[in-house]
Amino acid sequence: MPVEGAVKVASCHACLQSPEGPSCRSAVGQACEAPVLSGPHDEVQRLLDALSLSLASEGGSSGIGLVRGLRVEPGEVELALAVDPHCRGAALADTAFQTLRALLPDTDIYVTHAA
Repeated sequence: MPVEGAVKVASCHACLQSPEGPSCRSAVGQACEAPVLSGPHDEVQRLLDALSLSLASEGGSSGIGLVRGLRVEPGEVELALAVDPHCRGAALADTAFQTLRALLPDTDIYVTHAA
């Protein structure tokens, strides 16, 4: 079941590649998409709060802006991040995985890079 209105995202922090280097989608006028969330509202919000703190501690001013999708089901969680694996994405994905693993020790966790 989708979760609606759980979080408002001011910026997506997803980089676009250009000859001048990485550029944020919001800086070039592209709309940032709200994350796609599904699962029990309280659990989704708990995980988003933890991810926001841990991802922001990795250098982003708003870690929650990195989340493109979060699906929570019994025994399984899937997280999609709006980062390129070559643009600090691997480190951010690992941070997100470790955060989720600490909160959900008996859960299969999948962290991917959103396109």
